[in-house]
Amino acid sequence: MIDYRINKKNSQGFMLVAVIFIITVLAVAVVFLQRISNVAVATNVLAMQGARAMQAAQAGAEWGIYQATLGNCAGSTTFSLTEQSLTGFNVTVNCTSLNITEQSIPVTMYFLTVSAEYGTLGTTPEYASRKISLTVE
Repeated sequence: MIDYRINKKNSQGFMLVAVIFIITVLAVAVVFLQRISNVAVATNVLAMQGARAMQAAQAGAEWGIYQATLGNCAGSTTFSLTEQSLTGFNVTVNCTSLNITEQSIPVTMYFLTVSAEYGTLGTTPEYASRKISLTVE
């Protein structure tokens, strides 16, 4: 008859290896999930900044259109927005005009290029910019 008794001296520490392996796997999984979460948050922040940059550019375009309707085409104007969620955006409005005659009627065309920018490229983590071009008659 064969003796199948377990020798306690030789079997000690087996569970320790399994527990260390499981703890390591769980720690790696937690770190991985945390990094995914950080990327998701950063993506949402940049998407929001992009939407704000578009709103800032549209605000600059509206200002430029208003100036064009008054006959003011000042070349290049830069201003900073200070209202609520657009605080910190710098808006640059470039305007050029062209006088043309259309069916014997003099018409002035205004060409606007508006850019809105938050922060500095390469140094501000939440940097965002948008550019709009439009024509006003």
